[in-house]
Amino acid sequence: MSNYFNYFTEVEEYFVRKRGKNLLISPLDWCLVELWRDSGIPLHIVLRGIERSFESAARKPKSTPNTLFYCHQAILEAHEEYQKALVGASENREAEDAAPLSEQAEQREAVRDYLEDVESRLEQQSREAFKRARQRIAALKEEMRVSQAISYQEIDRDLAEIGSMLVTALKQEAGPEKTREMAAEVKKELKIYRKRLSKEMYQRLEGNYLERKLLALHDLPEFNLLAIL
Repeated sequence: MSNYFNYFTEVEEYFVRKRGKNLLISPLDWCLVELWRDSGIPLHIVLRGIERSFESAARKPKSTPNTLFYCHQAILEAHEEYQKALVGASENREAEDAAPLSEQAEQREAVRDYLEDVESRLEQQSREAFKRARQRIAALKEEMRVSQAISYQEIDRDLAEIGSMLVTALKQEAGPEKTREMAAEVKKELKIYRKRLSKEMYQRLEGNYLERKLLALHDLPEFNLLAIL
């Protein structure tokens, strides 16, 4: 039963965070989430579709999703891609096992090893945010296991969102005073870059570096595939 409610709460929290406002989803939206769940759409595919919807909306003026219905089509498309990737997966795995390691197979193995390492590190913590992150990492591992074709770009995007969720939880746990102390340390370390970068680039660097420090405090890596692909 907890997994049942987890599906709903993960979707709601993710949508609200992407929306950037304390906007609770409507009863009709809850019915839509139930439809996705009962249709067998995996949670991480629903979140992937929501992410795509916001990316699409960002390219249009004054077009921010107000309801989950806005994301419905993108979620269906993401699920269709996911299902197509499953076709012939078992035959592909047999051929891959029998053949010498190609560059593609090496990439797959590197990503699989990375996900297993992250999952192992998350298991060291029992807090709710770590548990949720671990479940989403497990879903990505399963997608890799059963899929014939893998979109590393999608996995990288999913990882970034998992990392963002964890960083938000870690900031809340640390409290405003500790977070301000760390932010001050980051500003001091990055002082040399301030005059050499545009304001936007510097702010992005500052935010990324603070996130890296927060994750490192809990023995967690950066949540992206840049280092291994």
